[in-house]
Amino acid sequence: MRKLLYLLCIMLTVASATVSAENANEAARRTVKGIVHDENGDPLPGASVVVVGTTLGAGTNSNGEFAILLNDNKKQKLRISFTGYHPLEVEVATPINNKQPIIVELLPAENQLNEVVVTGSRIEKPLKEVPVLTRVITNKDIQVLNPMNIETLLQYELPGLQIGYNSMSQMPEITYQGVGGEYLLFLVDGERVSGEGADHNVDFTRFNVDDIERIEVIKGSQSTVYGSNALGGVINIITKNANRPFTGNLSARYAGSNGQKYSASVGTKQKRLSSLSSLTYRTKDTYTISDNEDVTTTVYGYKIWDASQKFGYTFTDKLSAEVKGSLYHNERDIRVGRKYQDFFIDYTLNGKVKYVINEDQQLNVSYIYDNYKKDKDYFDAGFTRTDYRNRTQTVRADYVGTFGDHTLSAGVEGNFEYLKHYMMKDSANASVETYALYLQEDWKISETLNIIAGLRGDYHRKYHLHVTPKISAMYRPCNVFTLRAGYSQGFRSPSLKELYQEYDMGGQGWMMLYGNPDLKPETSNQYSISAEATKGGLNVSVSAYHNRFKNKIAYASLGDGTSDQQYINAEKAKTTGVEAIAQWRMNFGLTVSGSYAYVDDYQEVEGKNTSSVRPHSVTFNAMYTHKFGKVGTNLSLNGQWTSKLDTYSFSTNGEYELTSYNARTLCTLNAGVQLPKGISLNVGIDNLFNFKDKAADSSLQLPQKGISYVGTVSINLADMFKL
Repeated sequence: MRKLLYLLCIMLTVASATVSAENANEAARRTVKGIVHDENGDPLPGASVVVVGTTLGAGTNSNGEFAILLNDNKKQKLRISFTGYHPLEVEVATPINNKQPIIVELLPAENQLNEVVVTGSRIEKPLKEVPVLTRVITNKDIQVLNPMNIETLLQYELPGLQIGYNSMSQMPEITYQGVGGEYLLFLVDGERVSGEGADHNVDFTRFNVDDIERIEVIKGSQSTVYGSNALGGVINIITKNANRPFTGNLSARYAGSNGQKYSASVGTKQKRLSSLSSLTYRTKDTYTISDNEDVTTTVYGYKIWDASQKFGYTFTDKLSAEVKGSLYHNERDIRVGRKYQDFFIDYTLNGKVKYVINEDQQLNVSYIYDNYKKDKDYFDAGFTRTDYRNRTQTVRADYVGTFGDHTLSAGVEGNFEYLKHYMMKDSANASVETYALYLQEDWKISETLNIIAGLRGDYHRKYHLHVTPKISAMYRPCNVFTLRAGYSQGFRSPSLKELYQEYDMGGQGWMMLYGNPDLKPETSNQYSISAEATKGGLNVSVSAYHNRFKNKIAYASLGDGTSDQQYINAEKAKTTGVEAIAQWRMNFGLTVSGSYAYVDDYQEVEGKNTSSVRPHSVTFNAMYTHKFGKVGTNLSLNGQWTSKLDTYSFSTNGEYELTSYNARTLCTLNAGVQLPKGISLNVGIDNLFNFKDKAADSSLQLPQKGISYVGTVSINLADMFKL
C-alpha cells in the first residue's frame, strides 16, 4: 500500500505543477456558449458537453443552454451527448464570437449501440465496439419499471436471474445463469462493496434505486480485469452525478405494506465545481407466507435511511478530482421471539483523481474505504453489540493510452480486508491483503476485426501468485452483423469465512458448519460465443457459454453420522447456457423486447445434482410512449417466467432428497404522465396476476404474497423553476 500512496503523491505533485501553468494562461481564457435541442427544436436539459482531450465539461439547463470556460484560444472539439440520442462532435474555431452561441441538434437513436460503457474493459467505448457482450439497464428503464428495490429491477431485466430468500439471515440472495452470489462481483461506480447480507451475497438493500443512473452487466468470467469473485460476471451500478447548472428532485413512492420511499436530491454543476446531495427514506412491512400451520416463512421488513454526497472539482483542463461519501442505516424489524433488534450500517469514502495527458492518454488514481457492520441492540438489557464487521480498503492506479490501432491499459491495485464474523469461533476476526498487476491490449486489426487480450497477476498472502489470462475477439463483416467470441479464466480465493468458520447453526448443537483452512482457490475456464444483428430499431442477439469449475467450494457432510457440514472443494461443477435477446423500437413510440435463457447447471455432491437453478426463464417488456403537446405519457408491461425445477437438497435427517418446485410467472403494469413544470405521476400494479408462492419454496425464490398497487409522484425543481 505504501508504494501506491507514493504514486498518489507523485500525482499531486504533477497537479501542483499543472495548476501553476494554468494560472499563467489566465489572460487567454474564454467562454464558449451554446444551445442543445432535439429534432423538434425542444431543449434537451441535462445534455453532456465535454471538451475532447480535457477534463472540462458542462451540462445544459432547462433551456438547453450551456457555457464552458476554456483556458486558451486554440481550436477545440466538443462532444455533445444525451441518453437516447446520437452523440455529436462539434469543432470550436478560433477566434470566436462569444455573442453567437453554438446551436447543436441531436437526433434520436434507434438503438443503444452508441451508448458509452466502461465495465467490460475499464476503457470507455461505445456499446457497439465492445468485444464482450454487455447489457445496459438505463435510467429510463428504471423509471418505467418503477421498482422498489434492485432485486426486483434485476429480476425483470435479466433472464436467468433468480432471487431467493435465506431463512437464516432473512435476506435475499442471488443466482445468475448458474452461479451464486459469491461468483458475481457487484460494483458501485467501478469499486467493490463490502459486507454480507445473505450467505455469500452482498446486502442488496444498501443499493438505493433512486441514486442509480444506469447498470452495466457483463456475463462470464472477468477476473483478468476485476480479480477474485468475478468468475460469473460483473454488475456495475453507476450512480448519478449533477448534470445541470442546478439539479433538484423530490419523489414519493407509496405501495402500502409493500413499501414506501421518499427521496430528495439537490446539486449543481458550475464552471469547475460540481456537487450532488441526496437523502432517501425507505420502509417495508413484515409479512408471513403460510402453507399450513407447520410450514411458514416470514419476510421481515425494514426502515432504511440513505445519504450520499458527491463533490467534483476541475483544477485544470487536464486534472480533475471527485470525492464521494455515503451512509446506509437499516433498522430491521424485530424477529419473533428475539430479545434484540438488528441494525445494518455502512459508510464509505471514495476519492478519484483523473489526469488527462492528452486526447489519447489518461491516468486515474482511486481510493475507497468501505466499513460495513451488523449491530444487535439488546433493548431490554440496554446494550448494543457488533457481531459482524467487514472493512475493506482498495487503492488503484490505471493508465489508458491509444497508439494508432492499439489501446493499452495497465493498472496496479492493493486490497486490504478485515472481517469480524459471528460465525467464527468466539466471534473472532481475520484479515488478508492482496495485490494485483494487470495489463490489457485492445488491437483494432482492421475495420472489421478487433481483439482484446489481457493478463492479470494476483498475489494473495496465503495462496501467493495466481495468473489469469483472457482473450476476446469481435468480427463485424458489415454494419448489421457482429460476431463475438472469447476465452477467459476465472479465479476466486476462499473467503475468510470459508476458511475459518466454526458456527453452531440454530445454537442447539444439532448442526455445526465448519470452515476449512485447507481449501484451494476456485478456478474456472469459460468459453463464449455470441452473434448480434442490428437493423434500425431492431436488435437481436444470441449468446452461448460453457463454464467449467475446478475446486468449486461447497458444503458437504462430514460423513460421521451427524448433520455437521464443512466447506470442501466440490467434486464436479459445470454450467452451460444459452441466451437470446430481442428488442424492436418502432418509430411511433412502441418498444417491445423479450429474452430467453437456458441454463444447464450441474453441481455434484455425493453423486447427486444439487443445483438450485431453474433451467428455463423468460423476460418480456412492452412500452408505449407518446407526447400530447407538452404532456408526455407512457404505458409499460413487464413480466418474468421461470420453469419448473427438480433437484436434490440436504434435509435435516442428513441425507439428500429429491425436491420439486413449480413454475412461476410475475408481471407488473405501469402507467405514467409527465406534466409541464417538471411534475411526473405514475401508477402501477405489482404482481399483476396475484401470484402467491409457497412458504416451502422460499429457499429458491423470494416469496410473493400477492398483488399490490403503487403510486409515485416526482418533481423536477429545475424544470419547475426553469433553472
